[in-house]
Amino acid sequence: MRVLVLVPTLYDTSPGQRFRIEQWARQLENDGFRFEFMPFEDESLHRVIYQRARYVRKSVAVSRALARRFAVLSKVRQFDVVFLFREAALVGPAIVERLITRSGVPMVYDFDDPVWLSYRSPTNGAMSWLKFAGKTKAICRLADRVIVGNRLLAGWAGKYAALVDVIPSTIDHTEYAVRPETKGGGRVTLGWTGSHSTLPFLQQIGTPLKALAARYQLRLVVVSHTNDFRLESVPIKICARRWRSDTEAEDLHDIDIGLAPFPNEGWTPWRCHGKVLQYMAAGIPCVASRIGVLPEYIRDGENGFLADTEEEWHQKIAALIENENMRRRMGLAGRRTIEEKYSARVWAPRVREVLEAAAGGQFPPFRPGRNRLGRYGNSAVGT
Repeated sequence: MRVLVLVPTLYDTSPGQRFRIEQWARQLENDGFRFEFMPFEDESLHRVIYQRARYVRKSVAVSRALARRFAVLSKVRQFDVVFLFREAALVGPAIVERLITRSGVPMVYDFDDPVWLSYRSPTNGAMSWLKFAGKTKAICRLADRVIVGNRLLAGWAGKYAALVDVIPSTIDHTEYAVRPETKGGGRVTLGWTGSHSTLPFLQQIGTPLKALAARYQLRLVVVSHTNDFRLESVPIKICARRWRSDTEAEDLHDIDIGLAPFPNEGWTPWRCHGKVLQYMAAGIPCVASRIGVLPEYIRDGENGFLADTEEEWHQKIAALIENENMRRRMGLAGRRTIEEKYSARVWAPRVREVLEAAAGGQFPPFRPGRNRLGRYGNSAVGT
């Protein structure tokens, strides 16, 4: 089977793509599938897109990207199925998606975030209105099959799509060695990894971190888009480093306790939170906010901790700081959770079924309000 993969960003640069179609494609290529990735971005757009202002350069780069995307339409019929991640173009309505549908080639649509919600980018605020977030509804209606990352997204997509399958974001656990066991106490390292958009969330646990820094010898490792990060009024040594795909698993081995604070508003309750899966894959105990699907990843007190209030954040991080055996036990339990429930190897066969069914025309007629979840839809999210 030949699969045309339309993605927003360059290969191996975006967490959403990497924890979904890029991992699944590597697994399925062993079964004879052939995937051709065609990103909306090129190198010039990728370099400038998250820089502030520079609107002339961005406009030129986006215009060229649109021209490339429309040129792809002449190749669509060479493929058995189109796999679309999030959107065909970063700007504008669902024109490309409609033209794909008219070609007669089946389209599988995948998203892992609430992309239908309007979002004002901190670096592209003046151009955010060009996103046309409302096109997500139209794409769900156009697609022959829709894949989403969790049951919350499925509940929304099911209002517009004929058939919705819940396939979680996954980790190729063979690429994540379990963090080596350490002995002897000493300074404990807290850690955070993620994108520029979620980095500010660390500020919401500034008060508990300040109190912990007064009691214990700590440092904080931050792996993101910058090597210059500060926490206001928190007296803690910070080691900030730029994210790199070839070192991300190894970088996590510097961390004793993973942090995943999120506000319970906007996009965040809907998301799949790949950083939590990364901590768990590396055998690192995690403290995360009790929102969205995180209680389905983390069984509080068994393979990690969940926290709501500042007091809870303080108490649960302190418990892990003081008990090295607890850190090891929870970390290994988290690793087992990944291997059993969120491994790319576990879910790639289901992705294969979806692609084969779409290519073979095996999908039901759409009846508004009567969509079905895929038969594996509930097992991944612990319901």
